[in-house]
Amino acid sequence: MTGMLFGQPQFLPLLALASLPVLIHLLARKQRRVVPFSMTKFLREVAQQTQGRRWLRELLLLLLRTGAVFFALLALVRPYAPIPLPLPPAPTALALVIDNSLSMQSRSTLHSQGHETWFDRSLKSCERVLKEVGAEVVLLSADSSSEPICDFTSEPSRSLNALRQIRPTFKALDLSPTLQTADALLAQHPAAVKRILVFTDLQSEPFRSLALPSLKNQLVIVDAKPSEQIGNVRLVAKLRLPLDPNTDGFIVAELKNMSNLPMGGIVVARVAGKNFARSEIFLEAKGQKVVVLPLPSWVLDAADQRGLVEVEIRWGSELDALSWDNFVKFVFKSPKNLVVANAVREGRQFIEAALKATGIMPKITHYASRITPETDAIIASVPTDSETARQLVNWLRQGKRALIVADSLNSPIWSMLNLSVRPSKGEQRRRVQWVDESHPILQGLGNSLQSVTIQPFAEVNGSSLKALTTLEDGKTLLAELPVGAGQCLLLMVPLNPQWGDLVHSSAFVPLVHRFVRFAAYGHELVPQERETEPRAKLGSSMVVPESESDFLLPTRKGSAIRLRKFGATLVTTDQLPAVLLSETKLRDLTNLCLALAFLCLLTESIFTFVLWRRAR
Repeated sequence: MTGMLFGQPQFLPLLALASLPVLIHLLARKQRRVVPFSMTKFLREVAQQTQGRRWLRELLLLLLRTGAVFFALLALVRPYAPIPLPLPPAPTALALVIDNSLSMQSRSTLHSQGHETWFDRSLKSCERVLKEVGAEVVLLSADSSSEPICDFTSEPSRSLNALRQIRPTFKALDLSPTLQTADALLAQHPAAVKRILVFTDLQSEPFRSLALPSLKNQLVIVDAKPSEQIGNVRLVAKLRLPLDPNTDGFIVAELKNMSNLPMGGIVVARVAGKNFARSEIFLEAKGQKVVVLPLPSWVLDAADQRGLVEVEIRWGSELDALSWDNFVKFVFKSPKNLVVANAVREGRQFIEAALKATGIMPKITHYASRITPETDAIIASVPTDSETARQLVNWLRQGKRALIVADSLNSPIWSMLNLSVRPSKGEQRRRVQWVDESHPILQGLGNSLQSVTIQPFAEVNGSSLKALTTLEDGKTLLAELPVGAGQCLLLMVPLNPQWGDLVHSSAFVPLVHRFVRFAAYGHELVPQERETEPRAKLGSSMVVPESESDFLLPTRKGSAIRLRKFGATLVTTDQLPAVLLSETKLRDLTNLCLALAFLCLLTESIFTFVLWRRAR
């Protein structure tokens, strides 16, 4: 019978025992003897008539006995077949897999389809399956691939409670491990009908690349997208804060249309709820654009009560499905609230005057030993004790920056930084000859610094040391050194007018101010991809994974054709559970087989009793 399944196929070889009645009949069959008699014509006709009736009786008895044994053995293997009879349905087991990756938080952009997320659509469709399809159900989520959320149960209330515990994530998830777990769980279940139902948007692996794992059970993929026209633009922005006071910065916003739908929208930059930049953008399908937005200087002073400035860049479009990749936030300290540690032994007053001229003086501290997490920059002489040196190096390794004045040769910090130091030879002053103006701190200061004359105090050497400013004799005046995740600038001369006229030059104040801002803000603020809710805090900005923004997917029809080659069926959430209920259900034929076996045995007994009565 087409579509027949067996609940205990290991007992199928036992069906051969149904031939036992035939073998017994053949072995017990008696040979007829030929008896000579004179009236042969009359006796021969009677013998032929009697033999014909006897053969028919024996055939019926043999069929009834064989049928009784066959149907009894068939009930043992528990057959299931799609026949239209009022019989119990075959036991069914379903493994429901919920895709809770970030892309499932997309929403329909059509008012007629509502604005619920695809994740919510999947949950509602899953609830209908649990309530209307009678089956043993195991529930799994993509972010918990090793074990089910709810084990096999036929109680819808238990499955529904577990379903409501699943939450969407901000992760880029691969469903392959979860599918393999579901397939392994179904393999251990004795049900005759087994299916894996995956509620997804086809954006995650393995459906994007069609690298489906080998599965033993039927796979039904439920597409959570309400329509095929999905548009999505991803926004990534970089913030370049000005290093000089009363100057403007800028924002570089990169927009990628990661869909097959042309889209238009607006990019807006705001601070403290007020828009300060706006640009209208149109993107072709798969297109991208880079937009530069101005960052006025007054934005840096729009701080809250904590002294923090929050700048948000947001993309807006009515056709955009995923909102979590439409914005980037940056949080930084207002320049007036920067904390600077001034621990210079010689020339401290010059540092204080330079900072006071740029409005940073109220936040100055004077001791390197008071380094705290709130400290944004350090301008200090090389420490002479090991504890302060160790504290300074550890602070730098956390991604901080310091300007260190090399005014002492006997400092433990030199060995900690793998540097060698020796006194500089020569007592004559040398003029600054070369300035690396590609460095943000030194841009535009080349002419001013080249008029400075210096008598170097120390020569510092190291494999990681990079010269930024050199003198006429080639000696380094200012160098940059990476320290873990941070950096330090080394100045090879004390801030004492006896060693040079740097503190009296026109480049000194902007050099100090730029260093403080560069130490606090860096060259530019760049967001990092994280599998968490996109947030911004001081010193870091997060965006969602780019792979979850990619909706360059084939059509639903094309996906269905390609998935059919792997034996998978593609349906929509609107088709469930009707598509499962409309299928011809397998019926359990076990009771029917037992009834037929009993009927054959009863008929054979009655027939044998009747023949015995007639023989008497």
